Amino acid sequence: MTGSSPLARSALLRRASFSIYLLLYPLPWLVRGTTLSAILAFLAGFALFLVLPFLPGRYALTIGLRAWVYALIGIALMSFDGYWGVFFISAAATCGAMPRTATRLISFAALLAVCAGTSWFFTQDMIGTLITLIVATGVHMTGKLSMDLHRQNEALAKAQSDIRALTLIAERERFARDLHDTLGHSLTLIALKSELALRHLPHAPEDATKELVDIGEKARQALSETRLTVSAIRIASLEAELEGGRKALEEAGIQVNVLGQASLMPASAEGVLAQILREALTNILRHARAQTCSIRFALNGPGQAMLEITDRRADRLDGEIPLSFREGNGISGMRARLAEVDGSLTITPRHDGTTLLITLGPLHETEAAPRSG
Repeated sequence: MTGSSPLARSALLRRASFSIYLLLYPLPWLVRGTTLSAILAFLAGFALFLVLPFLPGRYALTIGLRAWVYALIGIALMSFDGYWGVFFISAAATCGAMPRTATRLISFAALLAVCAGTSWFFTQDMIGTLITLIVATGVHMTGKLSMDLHRQNEALAKAQSDIRALTLIAERERFARDLHDTLGHSLTLIALKSELALRHLPHAPEDATKELVDIGEKARQALSETRLTVSAIRIASLEAELEGGRKALEEAGIQVNVLGQASLMPASAEGVLAQILREALTNILRHARAQTCSIRFALNGPGQAMLEITDRRADRLDGEIPLSFREGNGISGMRARLAEVDGSLTITPRHDGTTLLITLGPLHETEAAPRSG
């Protein structure tokens, strides 16, 4: 609830603190004495002062109008021999809360003029009036600074709320990418092995059984990886993904050539590259109709690493080209991950296949060094 928020409580405390100034009004009575009617008049003015900021709905007064009501209360109480200038002080403090500078300064100057003119006309107490004007100026500036701080706190609270919302969105997108990469790869292999099992039946039941066993193992592995992804503790190994991807491609009848070492890639980007490699090889299994796949790791000049994945078909197609990489969740996920490690992605389609080029850099010196092992 807004009313119970820290900012709302701060505003309530600030308004309540203004009422402390009103305790100055009855001080002259300690010397001059007073009457019951004066006490009742002061209590009525005090009550009105406290109620005005909390009038509901259509009865609520603007800041400027409320300041002038405070001043009028002070003028009405002048005849009861109290320090009526305290209401002008409270009015000046209230003016400090006006958001527009021009309106605030005009209202404040008008209040000071009314206070000085009224005091000169009715009491001719120049010393008391000067003190009131000085104090009113001080509390006006204090009120302005207090409201500026209050508005900054409100803006900061809103910014923090926006940051929390954006963080939640980013985390949801990251989770969606992880889940897509994990399940997409595993389900593609399960679908592929299911087709192989069907081809083996009924002529080679032993081979079909082997594929079904592999399907069960892959399903259990996918379940385990999904649980790890949900728990946000999945740590990808580039070498492990390379070995798993090579095995999956070879089982699908695709020849795999690996050039260079995965250890050439920067350690800080290993998790990102492992997930991208998984997604890329999954796309090749799904869409490429490839016969060969080349995976090349290299250092491309000082401070720059490169991963190139190329699939090729033996036949050249003149019609529609079955691209292994298309803009979508997979490619968008790759780009988003690479952006986190200062990387870029380039897709080059050809009639005989597709090349995916991933470039990382410029890298820091400690990251550019090859990883051991």
